[in-house]
Amino acid sequence: MDHEACQNARTQQSPTSVEFVVGNTYRRLNESEASYDMLTQSHLRIHDWVLYIDVLPGSDADIIDRVMFEMRDKSFITSSFTCHSPIRIRSNVGSAYLGKISGAGNSNNSQQEQIGQDTEEKPKDAPSMSSRPHHNQCRWRFSTKQQTYGPVDVRISIRGRGGTKLTIPSYIIVLQEGGNETYPTMIFVEKRPNMPLKPMKMMDVSYMLKITFCLDQRISASSGLYESAKSVFSRSKIPIRVLSEDGNSEEFGFAKKKSVASTAWSFKLDNSSFSKSMQQSREHDVLSIFSPRLHGGHGLNECYKVIEGLPWHCDASFPVESLYVRIDVSSTLSLEQLVKLCQNFIKYEESMDSFMPTNRRGDHCCDCKSNKQHVKGESNKERNYLLSKCKTVQELVGCINPSKEQCYKLNLSCLVDHGYIEFRHHESSKDKTTVTNWIRFCAAFVKNSARLRSPLSLKETTSIEEEFDLLFEYVVKDRALRNFYRDRKGSIEEQERERQIVTIHG
Repeated sequence: MDHEACQNARTQQSPTSVEFVVGNTYRRLNESEASYDMLTQSHLRIHDWVLYIDVLPGSDADIIDRVMFEMRDKSFITSSFTCHSPIRIRSNVGSAYLGKISGAGNSNNSQQEQIGQDTEEKPKDAPSMSSRPHHNQCRWRFSTKQQTYGPVDVRISIRGRGGTKLTIPSYIIVLQEGGNETYPTMIFVEKRPNMPLKPMKMMDVSYMLKITFCLDQRISASSGLYESAKSVFSRSKIPIRVLSEDGNSEEFGFAKKKSVASTAWSFKLDNSSFSKSMQQSREHDVLSIFSPRLHGGHGLNECYKVIEGLPWHCDASFPVESLYVRIDVSSTLSLEQLVKLCQNFIKYEESMDSFMPTNRRGDHCCDCKSNKQHVKGESNKERNYLLSKCKTVQELVGCINPSKEQCYKLNLSCLVDHGYIEFRHHESSKDKTTVTNWIRFCAAFVKNSARLRSPLSLKETTSIEEEFDLLFEYVVKDRALRNFYRDRKGSIEEQERERQIVTIHG
């Protein structure tokens, strides 16, 4: 009945209206600031502008899934830009100021790299953002920032979360100080507003996983190892290699394709000293599953199949169990980009803690120690500054992971020799959506930290709720993931309250 009720609710939906305005900011660049167009290399792009759709206060910006800006101008190499994730804009300031906070002076605005709007929480010429406007008392901006040598005619398409489309056939960029904003306001009507937002396309990254599970004590360790591998292979047909404790290996799915060995998932019993210290009297054996190198969305599909194939005796409810995501950055990130990644992690570590189990928060877990608490510096500003002054990768690793004896939530110990960074924050899970959403989160965190400008430090008074909003608004930029982790955060908080009640009355 619950499923039927859900289906009925989706089929019997009342249309929802969203009120918005269209406009553009504008700033004329000095010749020393401007660069030549990429197509002919003969015209200086002196016009710096942001084209935007602003959802007005009182309307729900989440009704809109994305806004597409199609530049009808031959000077663009890439002519279409899509913004999926809006940012909050104060609604009581003029368009001249809006131009400033929408990216004027942002050097990361090449057509190849531009995805929506690059921004930061508090530009130098902006008033304090410490008291950010409430969601219902601000504009939500979908935008694209560009530089051109002349006016551009743009076709704008709005796509709602339920599939409804609205096209604005033509908007010509106004090249005058202060920009332009159209009135009266416009209305977008979504006919199926109850449809959920979908996650954005998986980032194009190369990554590997390690997932650990406790084996049920009613089955022997050896049987649990082999039965787990057989179960996954029988359901997924993905090549599996079983590594036994005596050093031998058994393979599933290699008969027809010998070359597939490098793409096999590995299953082994984990007898590391860490596993032993975490288990009580060896009541449970630990199964470790290692993925081969995976890529983008195809890798997510493999993860789905492996998780679905896990048998009943793989238990994900013990503290020892972890999910590690290792992202290859050997040929993709410069030192400057790695610094920005580390700055963002230190900046948002506590908000990420808020949607993790209690035992994996702060500096409590020996498997994932706090980066923020171990980086030198007594304030957010000092820690941000220290990271910015790292001149080599080795120096950065020593700053963010100061002890070689510890494993940190953001682990860079394998960066120099193997070229990957490791996220160790998350617990293990047999829920495929939980696993794949964490992979999505890590990939978006890395890619967006690298391409956006250097982050500013948070004020010491910033609340966890505000920090959470900033994390997804300015770094992860995926509202479906934001909703998922907001729900997960609430669920974990409710479980903690229930445990406290049981403890008090126990």
